[in-house]
Amino acid sequence: MSRKGMLKLAKELNQFIDASPTASHCVAECEKRLTAEGFKKLCERESWKFRKGDKFYIVRHDSALIAGVFGKKDPTKAGFRIIGSHTDSPSFKLKPRSVFVKEGYIQLSTEVYGGPIYSSWLDRELSLAGKVVVRMNNSYEIKLIDLEKPVLSIPQLAIHYNREVNEAIKLNPQEHMVPVAGLSEKELDDKFIKEMIAKKLKIKTFDIVNYDLELYAVQKGIVCGYDEEFIMNRGIDNKSMVHASIEALLEAEETDATMLIALYDNEEVGSSTTNGGKSSFTEDILARLTDFHKESYLRSIAGSYFMSADGAHAVHPNYLGKFDNLNRVYLNKGPVIKVNANTSYATTIESSAVFEMICAAKKLPYQKFVNRSDVRGGGTIGSMIANNIGIRTVDVGNAMLAMHSARETAGVDDHWYMKEAMKGFLEY
Repeated sequence: MSRKGMLKLAKELNQFIDASPTASHCVAECEKRLTAEGFKKLCERESWKFRKGDKFYIVRHDSALIAGVFGKKDPTKAGFRIIGSHTDSPSFKLKPRSVFVKEGYIQLSTEVYGGPIYSSWLDRELSLAGKVVVRMNNSYEIKLIDLEKPVLSIPQLAIHYNREVNEAIKLNPQEHMVPVAGLSEKELDDKFIKEMIAKKLKIKTFDIVNYDLELYAVQKGIVCGYDEEFIMNRGIDNKSMVHASIEALLEAEETDATMLIALYDNEEVGSSTTNGGKSSFTEDILARLTDFHKESYLRSIAGSYFMSADGAHAVHPNYLGKFDNLNRVYLNKGPVIKVNANTSYATTIESSAVFEMICAAKKLPYQKFVNRSDVRGGGTIGSMIANNIGIRTVDVGNAMLAMHSARETAGVDDHWYMKEAMKGFLEY
């Protein structure tokens, strides 16, 4: 691939992330790509029948999606090739009652979602996006909303009142991470939020039954660096893997195996939801792809492979002591295979070997990551999928800096390498 092609894909990633301020918006963007390429949306309440080459996708509860192409051979003979990633990112969500006025400032009380780096959210232009339940006669409809414009900020305390700020900063999420939305001389309540929603969606405030809104940084993604080596944006963890898997599925040649991508919500908070990695979503869809025949399902799983794709920690030049001397990974050096002796990652020597052979066949670089023995790393959906389904799983990701910051950094080349590796995996 030419450098020009890599840059093009990186810019497309930024456009995808910019349009995906929440997990539900991310799934909506994926739906647009899939329907444009002839994929048919299926409803879990309906009966399905599959034929060779069928292109389909299913959305569960707005923020999780499984899409696939039914293989040339029955799954009992060729199995499944599944790439899993997650649509959510750390953020701050509005509490059910959130609006108050303090010293003339309109403020919104928030609850922490996942593990954001608090300080990275300070002094940024922020907006709100999420889902709204709208009354429709005796029923309801769920609508997506994105205010798009900057309406919030979380100002820092001046150094004159916190002389130790450059030595250490301890932020209390209840007290210090409360955004400012404007000025008011009178008391306000949550009608303030409903009026913003109603104006944006062009509906009546009476028809707003409920809402789930979160903060996000409005600054657009960019390609930067002296030689345009870096991608900077919010939510690279893990919307970059979502984007790479969608592109890989759309580009992959139809093969004997049934190719699937699974995009889960709520990974950042443990995945224990109806549409998370621990949910029944994956198993339910695989069961339907094997006609609910238990033996066929088990035979299919025995011949299948799962790739768990999530961000990996690139070595940081300012904090070398945090990384294992022999197992450091770098930006633009290829996909990272993640290994952990205590099975925080699901990679085995067999699943790793399959991924390594795919990369070798496509002449793609790859790396291996292991944490320092005295440092506890994060987890992924890999182990929970491997445990629940019994499928051979490899944990991979692209190296990145500032993971869980409001502004993360990844490599331009790596996004193309990962997309190609995913395509090879689906075709394997």
